[in-house]
Parts: sequence; C-alpha cells; structure tokens
Amino acid sequence: MKNRLWLATVTVFLLVVTLVGPLGAGANIIQEELTTRQKKLSSIEKSLKRKKRVERKLKKEQRDVLADIQELDRKIALQWQSLQQAKKDWTDAELQLDRTRNELEQMRRRAAALKNNIEVRLNAFRQMGEIGVLNILLAADSIPNLLARQEYLKMIVNNDQAKRREYATLLKELTKKEKELKDRQILLKAVSTRLEKEALLLEERKAEKERYLESLKKKRSRYRRMISQLERARRRLTKVVEELTMKARATSKALEPVTQESQFDFRAQKGRLNLPVPGRVIIFSKKRTKGIAVECPWGTEIRAIFDGKVVFNDSLPGYGRVFIVDHGNGYMSLIAQGQSFKKKVGDEVAEGEVVGLSGGGPWVSEGVYIEIRHNGRPLTAKYWFDLRGIEIVRR
Repeated sequence: MKNRLWLATVTVFLLVVTLVGPLGAGANIIQEELTTRQKKLSSIEKSLKRKKRVERKLKKEQRDVLADIQELDRKIALQWQSLQQAKKDWTDAELQLDRTRNELEQMRRRAAALKNNIEVRLNAFRQMGEIGVLNILLAADSIPNLLARQEYLKMIVNNDQAKRREYATLLKELTKKEKELKDRQILLKAVSTRLEKEALLLEERKAEKERYLESLKKKRSRYRRMISQLERARRRLTKVVEELTMKARATSKALEPVTQESQFDFRAQKGRLNLPVPGRVIIFSKKRTKGIAVECPWGTEIRAIFDGKVVFNDSLPGYGRVFIVDHGNGYMSLIAQGQSFKKKVGDEVAEGEVVGLSGGGPWVSEGVYIEIRHNGRPLTAKYWFDLRGIEIVRR
C-alpha cells in the first residue's frame, strides 16, 4: 500500500513537472523578451527626447537667422538708398562745378577785357604825359570846369582800380569755390565707392545667412524625419510590449495543455537545422551580429526551421518584417527581411512548413536574416545549422 502511494505521489509530481516545465520556460521567454523590448523602448524614448531637443534648438536658430536676414535686408535697402543719394549729390556737384567753371571762364574773359581797356587808357595817359593831362585840365573854360575835369579823371582812375579789385576778388572766390567743388566731388566719389562696397558686403552676408538658413532647414527636416521614424518605432514597440505583457499575465494565470510538438527538445538540434531558404550564407563579424543572412531571390518560400509557436509577426526598425517562433525551453528563432509571413501570432508551425516569402533589406539586398536566441540572448547562429556543402562568405 505504501509503495502504491509513493508511486502515485511520484507520478503526480512528474506530471506536474511535465505540465509546468514548458509553461515556466515559456513564461521566462516572454519575460526576457518583455524586458528586452522595454529596454529598447526606453532607449528609443531617450533618443526621441534628444532628437526633439536638437530639433527645437534648430527651430530657434532658424528663427534667429531669419530675423538676421530680415535685418540685413533693411540695412541693405538703407545702404542702397544712401548710395543713390550720394550718387545724386555727386552728379549735382559735377553740374555745379561745370557751371562754376563757366562762370569763372566768363569772369576771366571780362577781367581780361577790363584789363585791356585800362591798359589802353593808361597807355593813352602815358603818351599824353603830364602836359597832355594838363592840356585836358587847362582846356576847361572855367575854374569849376577845371575842377570837374580833374574829378572826372580821378573817378575814372578810381573806378578802374575798383573794378580791377572787384574782379580780382571774384576770380579769387570762384577759384576757391572751384577747388571746394573739386574736393567735394572727390569726397562724394569716395563716399559712393565706400557705400557700394558696404552694400555688396551686406549682400554677401545675406547670401551666407541664406545658405546657412537652407542648411538649417535641411538639418531640421532630417531631424524631423528621424523623430517621425522614432515615434513610429516607439508606437510599434509599445504595442509589442503591451502584447508581451498581456501574454506574461495570461501565462501566469493559466496553464496551457502540453502539445505533442512541445515534447521535442530544440537543444538537440544544434548543428542539424536546415536553413529556412536555400542560398549562399553570409556570416558577419561578432562585433556586428551573431546572426547570419542567406541570399536568395525575392519571393523565395521561407520554411520553419523547427516545430514551435508563432509569438511575433510584425515590422521592426532595422529588421523589416520579422517572424519569431518559440521552440520551447527558452529557445526562439527570428527570421527578418521577409516580404510577407502568412502565419499569425499563436499559430503552430511544423519543421519544413512554408511560413512566408523572402524579401530584402539592410542585412542582404535579397534574402533573409536569421537569429537564434535563448532566454532573449542571441546565440551564434552558424553553429545551429547544417552548413555542409553550402557556400559561405564572411563580412
């Protein structure tokens, strides 16, 4: 009786272990995957915050540069206005200088004529001599007439001298004015040249600011695209985390029946697995990834590498379309860069069953990318497949 009771106890214990073992492994896998996704989500959110800060900074800098350009436009307009006024003043000075030169030339001619008349009169007086002058005076018929003639001669001489002084003063003033106008013309020309150079420098500064503004616009647009991509990745990853959280909760609440497929041990398949598609194998450096890629034409049928249950079928940044199968005992296979996968999450798959069609992406232009994971950690995938007789390249 005691032996039977002991045997029954052992049997129940083994049955519990058999039932709970796969469930515990599945729960661990889901929890590991959930932790990995949550860390990646946190990383994406941090990167998103950094990108948004940079984008806001670029936006402010763009506004500042635009304000600088507007200020330069105002200064350029004022500079060209000043330049036009300076050129107008320069032209007016040239015209005034021409008029002054004409006046000066006329005054010189008039002065020359006056000088000639005075010289003629003086020559006449010299030829007459003192006696001739006396004759003019003595020809008067009376003393008052004599005094009048003497006064007339004196007025003629004084008038000639006054006119000579007047014309000499006028010529001096005109000469001075001509010099001032020339100096002003030179100054206006220098001012116009300086204003034009300054205006051109302002135009160059404006062009530089516009080029910088264009580069800021492109940089900001690039950051906005990155932010948009990160936000889409965050939404997708948030959805994955929510689904995995729900699965973890569901697994912790209920026991699932043991299926016939879950009895196979994936660990025993190391070095025996068939590739999901035929083609040349690409092995990457360990620093880059522990996964492998297989080249094959677009649309090649993808087959399950081992029995298991689909736990993920969606797109992920950097991987494209991703298909993950849980093979039990914490082991999962990941196939990325699929054109499409026809199995849904929760579906059972059998080894060799067609699960989708190949596509392409960053890992290989045409083909698929493969990873083997245990409890969320990537394993060196090349050791899990039978690669005898298959062409291999290393990158």
